[in-house]
Amino acid sequence: MYRKRLLVCLLGGCISAAACLIGRQIIFGFPEILWENLAATVANRILLGFVIGISAWRINYKLHGALLGLLLSLSVSIGFLPDMVLGFFLFTTAGIIYGMFIEWLATDVFKAPLKAS
Repeated sequence: MYRKRLLVCLLGGCISAAACLIGRQIIFGFPEILWENLAATVANRILLGFVIGISAWRINYKLHGALLGLLLSLSVSIGFLPDMVLGFFLFTTAGIIYGMFIEWLATDVFKAPLKAS
């Protein structure tokens, strides 16, 4: 496994989780953060970084991040549909953006692209 890439992607997942929680507070007027929301958001964004870090899917790196961001964000945002359609769209869109951010961070900034076997 490519250790540097995995560590950078996990760092990107942590940054994404913090940005997601801060953005949620700003957009929705600083509501109380429930433990369930905190845990789901942090786990989802760190999982996104982990999956991007270990993925061996050979496609354009920005598309790679966007598609994995979409797929993994849907696992949480589907739960928002019954009563928070705006939350569904915001969480899913943010997941796509964070997936691209994590890939950009790993590939361009830290020079840790996915290596061919």
